[in-house]
Amino acid sequence: MPTFRLLPGLCLALAVASCGDDGPPATGAVEVTTVSTGDALDTDGYVAEVEGAGSVAIGINGTATLSEVPAGDVEIRLARVRGNCTVQGPHPRVLRVVAGETFQVHFDVACAATPMLGRIVFYAQRNSKYDLFAMNPDGSDIVQLTDTPEEEREVFPAVSPDGRKILFTNRVGPEDDAYIEYLYVMNADGTERVKLPPLGGGILGEAVWSPDGSRIAFAGDLLDGEEDEIRVMSADGAGLVNVTNTPDIAEFTPAWSPDGRQILFASSEGLGVMNSDGTGRRLLLDDTHADSPRWSPDGTRIVFLSQGETRDRVYVMNADGSDPEPLLPDGGGSDGPASWSPTGDRLVLARVLNSEIDIYVVNSDGSGMVNVSDSQGFEYLGAQPWGP
Repeated sequence: MPTFRLLPGLCLALAVASCGDDGPPATGAVEVTTVSTGDALDTDGYVAEVEGAGSVAIGINGTATLSEVPAGDVEIRLARVRGNCTVQGPHPRVLRVVAGETFQVHFDVACAATPMLGRIVFYAQRNSKYDLFAMNPDGSDIVQLTDTPEEEREVFPAVSPDGRKILFTNRVGPEDDAYIEYLYVMNADGTERVKLPPLGGGILGEAVWSPDGSRIAFAGDLLDGEEDEIRVMSADGAGLVNVTNTPDIAEFTPAWSPDGRQILFASSEGLGVMNSDGTGRRLLLDDTHADSPRWSPDGTRIVFLSQGETRDRVYVMNADGSDPEPLLPDGGGSDGPASWSPTGDRLVLARVLNSEIDIYVVNSDGSGMVNVSDSQGFEYLGAQPWGP
């Protein structure tokens, strides 16, 4: 049986076997095999994606075949790989498919247990101080990660894809209308805080990791730059680039697509999406009150917050912007932004209900809502990203 031949790029000349001018395109098949090793294996498995031939579920140690793969140079990748697992070697891979033949691709995946595996990180006010905390999805084992001076507020945490780092915004200033925000990153246990460029600060809002952890996106106003633009930089703060450059349109709350190729965002026009370099911009939802969009792990759905006349509600829609529906029945509560669980079957959000604010975990269809922070003495809660 033929084995695959790695090619150095995606734009090589095609070697296509002709089926005749009027016949269907020539096709072959690709057989994908996975071998996973290490700790904390992702038992939900992966998805093998073959360019031009769709995708197929595959186990962590399994084999799956995609037939009807167009002959020529195609890209093969593993999707739905949890952040604590890494595909070894070149990924994605490119191989040349010849009509009528089956080609084999083998992926080794290494997994490791990480501090934030399956944990929820949130910021909260307690005793007039804002700090970062972590807990299990059932509300147990709450750990305080920071001890913030009263003149600072550490908010908007984001867990790195491998679960080892936490990115957050440090809000400095005594009043909400007179503060400056800086970006920081620290270890998952709260040690080794590092201040990231832009060191001049500004009103930066939430910052988010790319799926491979190599880049960071954020939106806001830099003190020495343009207002309300989305910017992308390396994880160490280098190479800051304004990827929107739209002085007449305000953009905020960016979110990476699961494959890292696109960025979802809210704007003064509604919810939009663009390539990660700012090209290919298009509007998904004409709702100027929408905010905080997040892709589901499989990339098929989007959760977002929309401001109603009296309160905020969480909505879920298809990734193309169709069929937006409230996640929860109208019970009178006001919602905060929601985040997906690593498997996409649950969401976590803050909700104000009966004048009390708590963190809730709910199934992705809106059922089974559970208060997981009840009676913990928090005066305010927000931004609950879920670890890998």
